[in-house]
Amino acid sequence: MRVIKKNNNMRTYVDKVNKLIEPLSLRSGMVINTPYRHLGSKKKLLMVGFNPGGVPSYSETTIDEDFSRHTEDLSFNAMEECWGANQIKAPGCHPIQLLYQAFLNNTSLEEEDVLVTNLYWQRSQSSKELIIDDKLERVCREGFLLNIESHEPETICFLGHETASHLINNGWSNICLMRGSSKYPWGENQKIKNYRMKFNDKSINTFSIPHPSRFGFSNSFERLSSILDALIRNSEG
Repeated sequence: MRVIKKNNNMRTYVDKVNKLIEPLSLRSGMVINTPYRHLGSKKKLLMVGFNPGGVPSYSETTIDEDFSRHTEDLSFNAMEECWGANQIKAPGCHPIQLLYQAFLNNTSLEEEDVLVTNLYWQRSQSSKELIIDDKLERVCREGFLLNIESHEPETICFLGHETASHLINNGWSNICLMRGSSKYPWGENQKIKNYRMKFNDKSINTFSIPHPSRFGFSNSFERLSSILDALIRNSEG
C-alpha cells in the first residue's frame, strides 16, 4: 500500500472525529465517504445526505470499522465502491456516486475539493426507519459543525429536501433564508431549493435537490444541467 504522509490539519481533524465517534462506534454506519487524505483542508463543495443505507449486507461496516478502513488507507474512496442491496449497483454506480462523478466531470472541481458525508452516520434501510436518540443527535450535530469549521465549504448540496428541512427544523443552522427555487425537470412538484444558512458565524450558500435515489438525472442532460446550474449559481454567491 502506498504510504501517504498525514498533514497536521488532517491529523487534528481525524483525531477529533475518532474521539467523537466513540459513543457510536459499534453501530452500523459510515462517517465520511471521500478519501481521508483530503480531510482538514478547505472544500469548494460539501455534499450531505440524510444517513447511510443500501449497501450489501456483508458490507455493513460499523462506524468504527468504517473509520478504520479509511484511516488505514487514506486514499480509499467509498464513492467508488459498491452501494446497493445485493450488489444491484456496480461499483461507483449508485445515483449519489454518479452525481459526485458528474460534478467532477462537468465542473472545475477536483476530488480534493469535495467532501461527502451525511447528517447522521448511523445506517438504516430508509431515513424513516432511523431512530434518532439523544446520543446520535448530539454526536452527529457536533460532527456536522466540525466539518463546517474544519473544511469551510463554499457551497453545500443537500441530497434530498428532507435533509435540508431536518437540519433547519432542528436548529443545526443559526439562520436560514430561502433564496428561491428553480424547476427540476422531473415533475411538477420537484424543484431545486436555494438557501443562505449560517452555522455559528459562517454564512454559506446551500441548495437542496430532489433525492438522487428517487429523482436522479439518469441519462437526462436537462436534469443534470439544472443541478449544475444550481451549483454554479450558489458557488458564485
